[in-house]
Amino acid sequence: MQRAFSSFIGVDLGGGRGKTTAVAELRSGPNGAEVIEVATRSSRLPWTDDTLIGRLEGSAPNRVIAIDAPLTDAACGRCERPVCPGMEACSDPAVVWLRTTGRALVQGVAEKTVGGGMRSHVSTIAGTPAAHARLAPYSHRATEVLMTYQRGLLPLSTLGASNGTIAARAGQLRRRLRGSGYQLHENLLEVSPAATIAALCGTRVARGYKRDADPWRTRAMILESFKDLSFAPQSRMAREEVLRNDHCFDAVIAGYTAYLWARDGWQHPGGVFDADGWIFAPPSQ
Repeated sequence: MQRAFSSFIGVDLGGGRGKTTAVAELRSGPNGAEVIEVATRSSRLPWTDDTLIGRLEGSAPNRVIAIDAPLTDAACGRCERPVCPGMEACSDPAVVWLRTTGRALVQGVAEKTVGGGMRSHVSTIAGTPAAHARLAPYSHRATEVLMTYQRGLLPLSTLGASNGTIAARAGQLRRRLRGSGYQLHENLLEVSPAATIAALCGTRVARGYKRDADPWRTRAMILESFKDLSFAPQSRMAREEVLRNDHCFDAVIAGYTAYLWARDGWQHPGGVFDADGWIFAPPSQ
């Protein structure tokens, strides 16, 4: 392990009522990561804000939390300027990135897909022809654009996800966890199970583990391919729940992503992604 963590909490974050939220805990051992708990409820209570905080808070120097939801706002949501200069004149590093590097990435994929007649990674995972997105600093983050248009690990539908109600809940969760010593990019990570699966298993598998006619079989195949991921003897029924419930499955993959981050020492790129956020995902196979 390149980072001194041994406990990995994965959270598939849903709405505030807690019915679509799942939490998984993994621990590192001699053979890799071991799932010791997967739950869609805390005892009989759904994962509402207070219940979830009660599960996650508390000082634990060996623990890292990985959340499948945006943990930062888009540039306009962070801006404190009294008057907006507009995207073309804005000097915020994230906005500059969007109108230069971001636009170039989008244009490059659009040209390859339409002009070159080739099917891009973006269109493969999205299941539709790659769109020429109009990037806007009030709805798009650099990390989502890069993961979609450069690495091809996320579907087009993720663009703009940082503005939804789940993102707002994730932002509050981040602020509340700060009181227990959790800091973004250090022991609190933003992850995407779909991006992790696309990087390790391919975009076709990533597109199908929720949508296939038999998602159970696809999820089982994914788990079998992760040779260093197992289920503790006391949590045998957890594997069945993970195969049956996509929220439980995503929570386990979120925790497994955190394990890989610690084991392999993935680095945060810094720069514009410090404030704009970063989705951690494995290097593509």
